[in-house]
Formats: sequence, C-alpha cells, structure tokens
Amino acid sequence: MTEKIRVLLVDDHKVLRDGLRVLIDGENDLTTVAEAGTGKEAIQRTIDLTPDVVVLDIGLPDSNGIDVVSEIRRHELSARIVILSMYGDRELVLRAIEAGCDGFVPKSSAHTDLLQAIRTVHQGKRFLHPDAATEMINGMLAKQDEKRLLSMLSEREIEVLRLVARGYTSKEIGDQLALSPKTVDTYRQRAMSKLDLDSRAEIIDFALKAGLLNGDHPLK
Repeated sequence: MTEKIRVLLVDDHKVLRDGLRVLIDGENDLTTVAEAGTGKEAIQRTIDLTPDVVVLDIGLPDSNGIDVVSEIRRHELSARIVILSMYGDRELVLRAIEAGCDGFVPKSSAHTDLLQAIRTVHQGKRFLHPDAATEMINGMLAKQDEKRLLSMLSEREIEVLRLVARGYTSKEIGDQLALSPKTVDTYRQRAMSKLDLDSRAEIIDFALKAGLLNGDHPLK
C-alpha cells in the first residue's frame, strides 16, 4: 500500500484549519499529521515530525510566513511548502518563491486547488495558481525592465538618484560625493531625462522598484 502524503497545516485561524483538515483527510492518499497556529510552532513541528508537505498561511501572528519558509530551508528540512495567502501581488509571490516555497495558492481557491498543489509539490514540482503565475511573470518582466533602465545610467547618476530619493538636498549630496550642487543637479536632470521622470515623487517610485533603497544596487 502506498504511503500517504503527510501534511502539516499552519494557520492561526482554527476554523480554517478544521476545514482544510476535513478536505485533506477525505482523500485516500493524504493525511494531516499535525496543525500549528504560529510560525514558531510551524518550524518546531516541521523539525519534529518531518512532514512531506507544509501548508503555510502567509500571515501569522508571530511572524511572516515567508520568514518561516526561510527558517525551514535554513534547517535543510526536506518538506515541500505550499503558501496560502489572501493576497497574490507580484512582490509577495516573488518573495515566497525566492525564500524557497514550492507552491502558491490563494485562500479563495484553496477548496479547488490545494489538493492538487499538495500532490504536485510532493512530486518535486512547483505549483502556482494561474493568478499567482501571472503576477510572478509580470514581476520578472518589470524587474528586467528596471534593470534595462538602470543600464542606461552611469554609476554617478545612480548614486545621485538614490540620494535624491532618500531626501538629501543637492548640497548634502554634493558633500557626500565631493561634487558641487550644480554638478549634482546636472546628474539628476540627466538621469531624469533618460528615465522620463518628472518629479521627486517619480524618482522615489523608480528607486523603490529598482531596489536602489534596499541595498540591491549598492554604491561603489
């Protein structure tokens, strides 16, 4: 007899866990081995019980679900992980995949897609709900476009844009980069022209999307 796929359910809402447990345990090839309501419990039970698949809510009371994914991967545990989320925005999907999750299912479609997701990731494949897959592709394309735009700028123009986005004045930027305020303004205007930006608000928006404010593109 084929062994059942052992599932750990992680969600802080017991009513939802109960519903998912009924769904999973009603299948001949699946079984719920345990439940958890917090990130800490999820990590410990994954270590102790070594489930085949962890079904993990992205929003937990003590931690972000993505951080839980990262911690499970840090322990080099073999469990496959399916993220459940109320949301499916591109940044969330990308972060979840980058952290090491194997599947992504919106809670709104859990009753129709979760069982397939569990079976798919258990086979070593990825499962992405169509909406999540679309958001991930859009996010990847957006990042490619931002990289292309960044490649149009000199390193000095990037440095100036980053500091402008952080709220520094031309004089303050000049002091940091050993440039005159007029030269700083020249670099800023040149960069804005290349990127078709018209205001500081647009500079901030671009800097956020391009990763200039979070260390993705450090100053040299």
